[in-house]
Amino acid sequence: MALGQALIDKDGATHRMAGLLGLVTSYETRRFHLGYRRAVLDAPIPGHGTGAALRGHEFHYSTILDQPDAPLARVTDADGNPVPETGSRRGSVSGTFFHLISAERP
Repeated sequence: MALGQALIDKDGATHRMAGLLGLVTSYETRRFHLGYRRAVLDAPIPGHGTGAALRGHEFHYSTILDQPDAPLARVTDADGNPVPETGSRRGSVSGTFFHLISAERP
């Protein structure tokens, strides 16, 4: 969120963030996001190359209002259903709600 364009607080006030990604998130309409995730990277991150399958979890209350940058990964929940929180990437900057636990073993 801090790397994005803006964060909207619970009262609806918009706060400018770093602007390194196009992400706009909101706490005005809070939505609980919790669960285990599988992410297959569309771009490399330190220690993991494109196509790496990673396991982790997501926990946050914010809602994504705008996510115009390229996705960082294809992310699914524990049942294999796609989730919209794919992370974002723009140049050498990336951000995600995904918290890495470990890489899948081949």
